[in-house]
Amino acid sequence: MNENNTEAVISDLIKDARDRSSWETRLNAVKELENYDTPKTHDVIISLALHDRVYAVKEEAASIANRLGLKKDGQKIVVTKKDTKYKNSDFTKLFHQVKRELEMEEFDLELFKEKFSTVNPEMYDTMQYEHKDKFDTWVENKYMNLPKK
Repeated sequence: MNENNTEAVISDLIKDARDRSSWETRLNAVKELENYDTPKTHDVIISLALHDRVYAVKEEAASIANRLGLKKDGQKIVVTKKDTKYKNSDFTKLFHQVKRELEMEEFDLELFKEKFSTVNPEMYDTMQYEHKDKFDTWVENKYMNLPKK
């Protein structure tokens, strides 16, 4: 592969690694970035290892960073606990916003999820990963238990 093609591939992978609407895209991108030893790819891997909200992405990026000998402030990168960094109040605020914007009288799960994914794609993606096949139930329960304003 010539240098221009390599740069284009790296550029595309970095773009995918920054796609906050799809943890799967980020996960696949970080796995591929391991094959390219450049300061740019190292920065992206470290960033995902430290800051991604989806544990699987964060864990894989940290593992790759350690295999490549990448460090943060001279220290090995360690993923400690699973923390999305979202608080209940974040969900309450967003769910009220979506409900208000949709002017929902009756709850419509598919419509709500569609709007949720456009209003905050990163939160949607993170919670979809966290709750996997129970995501719809989680959305419905959060909606039905919204505090009255």
